[in-house]
Amino acid sequence: MTLIDLGELTERTDPPVPRRRSGPGGHRVAVVVVALVALLTLAGGAPPAGRIHAIVPATLGSDLFIAADQVFTVSPTPGATDGSQELLAYPRPDRPTDAPQLLTPLWRVPVPPGNRVYRVHPVADAGVLVAMGRQETGTSQTLRLDAHTGEERWRVPGIAVLDTPGWALLRTFTDSEPTVLRVIELADARELWSMSLSAASVDYRQRDDGTLDSIVVATVDGEVQVIDPMTGTVRHRLPPPADHASGYQQAWVAGDLVTVVRNSSSITALSVDGLTQRWQVTVPTATYVTDCGPLLCAGLAGGGLQVLDPATGAVRWSSDDILDLVLVDERHVLAVARNTNEMLTLDLDTGATLTEHGSWNMVARYEYAPQVHVVRPVPEVGLVLARLDPTGAPARRLDLLLDAGGDCQSRYDLVGCRLRDGRYGIWQLPD
Repeated sequence: MTLIDLGELTERTDPPVPRRRSGPGGHRVAVVVVALVALLTLAGGAPPAGRIHAIVPATLGSDLFIAADQVFTVSPTPGATDGSQELLAYPRPDRPTDAPQLLTPLWRVPVPPGNRVYRVHPVADAGVLVAMGRQETGTSQTLRLDAHTGEERWRVPGIAVLDTPGWALLRTFTDSEPTVLRVIELADARELWSMSLSAASVDYRQRDDGTLDSIVVATVDGEVQVIDPMTGTVRHRLPPPADHASGYQQAWVAGDLVTVVRNSSSITALSVDGLTQRWQVTVPTATYVTDCGPLLCAGLAGGGLQVLDPATGAVRWSSDDILDLVLVDERHVLAVARNTNEMLTLDLDTGATLTEHGSWNMVARYEYAPQVHVVRPVPEVGLVLARLDPTGAPARRLDLLLDAGGDCQSRYDLVGCRLRDGRYGIWQLPD
């Protein structure tokens, strides 16, 4: 079947049948109809009688956060001229309608002036964690609110970077004072333990069931520490190398390895248990290391990557043409090209290009899934929503998001995008 690129719709070239002159919106309606017909032809389905979609009446300058049962915005306070903001909670749209529902706030609470909200996340017992920071003062805080009323239950310093059933890990971010790591109980913010250290990076290892197993810290002083998440005790400590006074380091966890990048020029692999060195290699301009299926991927400054054997550190292949990695499975890599921003499927073992998917924009995601959502603009109409995976299969077109302009994110089976009028649109993700 021939695929029609919905991002390149054109006008008909044959003379039109004489008809009455349409109103100002006639041209747009015609483009919408053509785009919908093309989309449904690609999907092989029929238009639904109704769909779950809604409009969040946020203004320009607002940020959107999607939670399990609610949608949140952080928006400028109406009528205020001092930069004041407020957090507004909206119900999750849950019923099909022919036209999008206009959501009404359930509650609203003020956001302290000068703060930026980084995370709004649901937790057990009808709770919502709100993490925010103020760059001018280097201060940060996390609040627990009642999801039904917005009432504040507690407030503690630091950003909640991870939460599991019953407790959360918080970290402060400031250049002028030592980093504080803190674990608290979610119910009442009771502190289980805390510690101060000059952290350059903090990462962690989780078990298959999501349980936090270890916290790994690389310090500004050059140490690497493995911390017990339940007690805060240091299980293993590796002293700084002799030449550390002239450089810096960051560490990441990949499986049972801690990979330490020092001075953006070397990668040292250590075991999480014991911090025993496995290997060390030179990788110029390395900025991070992550697991890539059965291999390791080292990102390079300015783009590009090297793919390493986790057992020896040997370079399997390298590329200067990759800007970012999107998804990896046991055999393939879904990546973004450095100069064109086109999406590619690569062979994980060799780096050879298997499929060129063309130009798509990523939908931001906050949960791991074996597929990613992408969008492509249709002029005067909105965005085509599609799904990609690392296998090399063509993008699967899912929906046409009318009036969407971009800045899309996906979470809890919803996708939200900024509309062209500045508000936000919310759509239920198709199966």
